[in-house]
Amino acid sequence: MKKITIIEIALVLFLFAIVLLPPVIVILTGSHAPYYPVSSRLVDEALALQGISVVSVTYNAWNLPGATGGKTYLIIDRDGQETRISTQTFSSEEARDAAIRSWHAGGTGKGRQAGALFVKGETLIAVTPSDRPVVEILGRYLQEK
Repeated sequence: MKKITIIEIALVLFLFAIVLLPPVIVILTGSHAPYYPVSSRLVDEALALQGISVVSVTYNAWNLPGATGGKTYLIIDRDGQETRISTQTFSSEEARDAAIRSWHAGGTGKGRQAGALFVKGETLIAVTPSDRPVVEILGRYLQEK
């Protein structure tokens, strides 16, 4: 019978930690956004409360499975900077979560600009670019609602 050394035990524990530690960290630190119906006028209300005028609104559907439609708002703030806010509702929690994973998988500079993504129930709200003051305004409003 072979004698097991401390080095072998340490190696097995190290490999065990490498395999199991990342999924455990993801599970423990990941936050889950509940899926529930929300008003389709969330962005309208937030912008109206702050006195931000909308230049144009178009209806669209993202080219993703389960996307049921949304709006794209084009606003110009007091400094004359243009910001695009896109909303999209999804038919299921799984479709919404897949869209979130897809958003985070595409890095900046790979065909899309840096932006902020908000999750509110069944709706995703994307603000591009993310360095505009409207991101804070929208974030505060969505937390209150």
